[in-house]
Amino acid sequence: MVKFLESRQGLGWLKGAFASALVSVSSMSYAAISENLTIGNPRALSLGNAVTADPPGVDSIHYNPAGLARVHGREGLFKLTLAYFLIQADFGNYHPDAQQQIDNWALGETDPVENSHSETDTIMLKIPFVDGPQEWPLPMMIVPTGGAAFRPEGTDYTLGTSVFAPLAAGYKRDDGDPGQFMGKEMALTRLTYFSPTIGFKLNDEWSVGAGIHFSYSGIAAYTDLRVSHVALGVINTLLTQLDDQTDCLSGLLTFCGQSMSPFEYAVGLEIDVETPLSVNAVFGALWEPTPWFTWGFVYQTEANQRMTGSYRMTYSEDWQGVFGAIHDELGFLAIPLGLPVGLAEQTGDATVELKYPAHFSTGISVRVLPKWKVNIDAKWTDWAVWEGLKIEYDTKQEFNGVAAALAPEYATSDTLIIPRHYESTWNLAFGVEHQYNDRLTLRFGWEPRKSSIPDDKQGLLLPFGDANLYSFGFGYDWMEGKHFDFAIGYMHAEADIPAGSSTNANSMDIYNNILYNPYAGLDVETSVDALLIEASYTWQF
Repeated sequence: MVKFLESRQGLGWLKGAFASALVSVSSMSYAAISENLTIGNPRALSLGNAVTADPPGVDSIHYNPAGLARVHGREGLFKLTLAYFLIQADFGNYHPDAQQQIDNWALGETDPVENSHSETDTIMLKIPFVDGPQEWPLPMMIVPTGGAAFRPEGTDYTLGTSVFAPLAAGYKRDDGDPGQFMGKEMALTRLTYFSPTIGFKLNDEWSVGAGIHFSYSGIAAYTDLRVSHVALGVINTLLTQLDDQTDCLSGLLTFCGQSMSPFEYAVGLEIDVETPLSVNAVFGALWEPTPWFTWGFVYQTEANQRMTGSYRMTYSEDWQGVFGAIHDELGFLAIPLGLPVGLAEQTGDATVELKYPAHFSTGISVRVLPKWKVNIDAKWTDWAVWEGLKIEYDTKQEFNGVAAALAPEYATSDTLIIPRHYESTWNLAFGVEHQYNDRLTLRFGWEPRKSSIPDDKQGLLLPFGDANLYSFGFGYDWMEGKHFDFAIGYMHAEADIPAGSSTNANSMDIYNNILYNPYAGLDVETSVDALLIEASYTWQF
């Protein structure tokens, strides 16, 4: 057994098996998934979120605070957002190399995930200061938000604050769903609850603005974990080679009379962390040299998010049997090696550190005809700050002890840094507005959204590949000082993950893939469809 632990392949397997249960938490990153989708402003949605140079009233607080200078008197805003998400995944056949490994040692066992379909539209929410993810009882999420702004008479500045959700996502997969090994329940929230902002009208051409956003952030998730057949295939080969050196290790995935299937649940992992205070700043400007042309930019600084809470790991009987037997076989040697002892459960306090990335956007708004206006934006979000996710535990972890010995750059006995290597991305957005008559304005938008998750990091926990958002809506002046906006948006995102292509899902690398990899060797395709219905009422008071 000691020879196995000292071998390169043995270390590679341990690196994957022991770190995997904690590594999967790292996939709960926000990624480029729902940026601007949950702000709830129908005017912005109907213009494809191309409003940096044409910011929408009170919600300029988010899109470009310089636009707040356009608000006069006292203005209130009430918004209502309805959202529906359908998340799907299709699993294909095993790669021939993976199938050969399975045929060699699986004793006729087959993977129920192969050639199966995963689907969910159940919404889960992370509600501030409520433990765990909460299931939404309706088929569509309904969220009311709003804000207000005030320009003192005779001044050139406007003050305002608004409530909105810069990022939000969540789902629940049913028992037996093939996607349960990479996210059974997941909910994440960033809610800005106080956003004091000021917009200055400097002169006839220039306006500037700045604000500070105070936000709540939280993550709650549960997933079933299984050990990849690639890892178990490596150890099976080694155990066969060691068969004549011990009476306990007998090959064919049998450890002292115990065995573990790569196709079944091994560990259940729950995590629930949050912080009531995460702060970032927003700066913006508008330049209006002529009545028909406007240029604008906005910069949102990154924010630290140190979330605290709890974790819980539950182990299957197979897991307990295997590692309990190995621990009994090694005796006192198991302690310095930091091996699991076959516990039924581990609980404790956890802290997760991650950054809310900086964002920059610039755009123009051009009135090409008396009743037609075109908006174009270019946007960049610094998701490259997601090189790794840092997790801290209140006590020393058995898993971390192994990870620290094998990858000291990423782990200590009570901390774990999980590499993500996401990308900072640019994307464009386009909007067209037509002034149909004195009261009614029609709007159309398109936003091609490039994913910040590279192809080799795609997975099922947040399955957002490149997407397209299509939208339309209208604005209606009901009466003087009272305005109504409405929008419908549809987004489709998809990702193709060929077998062996993603270290977060289906890699077959037996030496270097230390990340959780439950679908090793399987072809996977994912898609997300979102329907957004938004309405707002603006009034002077």
